[in-house]
Amino acid sequence: MTTHAHSSHPTPLTDPLRTRDFTLLIAGLGISLFGNLMLRFAMSMWVLDETGSAAAFASILTASVIPTIALTPFGGVLADRMNRRTIMVALDALSAAVVLVCAAAFSIRGFNLAAIAVMQVTLAVLDALETPTVQAALPQMFRQYGEDVMRRAMATVNMVNQAGTLVPALLGGVLYALVGAAPMMIIAVAGFAVAATVECFIRLERPERGGSGHASPLDDLRTAARFLTRERVHVFQLLLFCAVLNFLITGYAEVGFPYTVRMALGFDATTYGVVYALIGVSGLLGALAGGRVAHRLSMKWFPATIVAFACTILPQAVAMSMPVNRWVRLVVLTAGTCGTMVAVCLSNLISVPAIQMSCPESLTGKVMSLALATSMCAQPLGQIAYGWAYRVLPAGAVLSATFMLALACTMPMARVSRRFSRAAVAPRMNASATSAC
Repeated sequence: MTTHAHSSHPTPLTDPLRTRDFTLLIAGLGISLFGNLMLRFAMSMWVLDETGSAAAFASILTASVIPTIALTPFGGVLADRMNRRTIMVALDALSAAVVLVCAAAFSIRGFNLAAIAVMQVTLAVLDALETPTVQAALPQMFRQYGEDVMRRAMATVNMVNQAGTLVPALLGGVLYALVGAAPMMIIAVAGFAVAATVECFIRLERPERGGSGHASPLDDLRTAARFLTRERVHVFQLLLFCAVLNFLITGYAEVGFPYTVRMALGFDATTYGVVYALIGVSGLLGALAGGRVAHRLSMKWFPATIVAFACTILPQAVAMSMPVNRWVRLVVLTAGTCGTMVAVCLSNLISVPAIQMSCPESLTGKVMSLALATSMCAQPLGQIAYGWAYRVLPAGAVLSATFMLALACTMPMARVSRRFSRAAVAPRMNASATSAC
């Protein structure tokens, strides 16, 4: 009996991430995100200037959540049926066309809140269709190289997302003050158009659909749901845990932190802008650090990231419960939230590739879209719950409750992570048995 030693994954001569197609994907993603966020910033400032109400634009974004959640799963169906490059190109081109038509309408008729609402909801729907496509394109490119490469690719995507969020936040105010809303809309059009052009040159084959060639979109989604609830129960449990964490993080970071800094501690908008920028930088640094240690990350470390998240909350709860100077509280809150961003980056680098690699190619888009829709459902729930909690309870009590809830997730999540480890070991054992012949 002869034994052939070989790796379960091909060993590339060059870094798989240093390829033309991945570079084009990242460039298109970053340019599109920059244009989208610059447009959102410009519209929020324009609505505030014209109406005097900060709640008006927030209401538009809230209204866009429902169609986004409803249509995201169908974006996953689309991603598993068509060439993913074609989808990305078409959606970015449509985004450019929508913004261009609205810019022309605004130049003729002036400010129109209803038209802004329609534009933002339409862009949210297009983004809902594109996000699962990008999530499915990564495993299509790198599945053959294993989870380590997948995590490094995800770290690169995270860095682009963090940088794309941070740069418009820093430049948006300056540009809006200099040129106003209309030129910033043209910048967004150019961004979407350039992204679509770049994505045209990505080489991706149409995904294989397995045995569902004549199935309806609803049948496809039912197939994905059965896969999660019957064949990969541990993946489904991970999706639910991620939604719970999204509930806590969204409520605490997007509602609790600004409320505490501005209202409870009484700091002005300038101070809040500085600490918000620091938190954005920490997210970028977390993505960079995650990329450096991606090869060491696996599902066994996922519970540790939850503990790390809880540990970033505890000092904030103590500071807000003790009679200390407001500047001390601000420093503790900012440092803790920066730590939260790093913990979240690491948890995403572990969980998202684990989900992607647990799915067959024909189901990747649908499963990722269901994961995204589940997490998005948790966001408004977290915002509502934390908005209520901060109105009726002291900030220290809310933070203490967040700390205890995060810790409560650790033990059940440890069991789920062990199931991922066992599921990963089984194919390797089978492969070793097959090679020993």
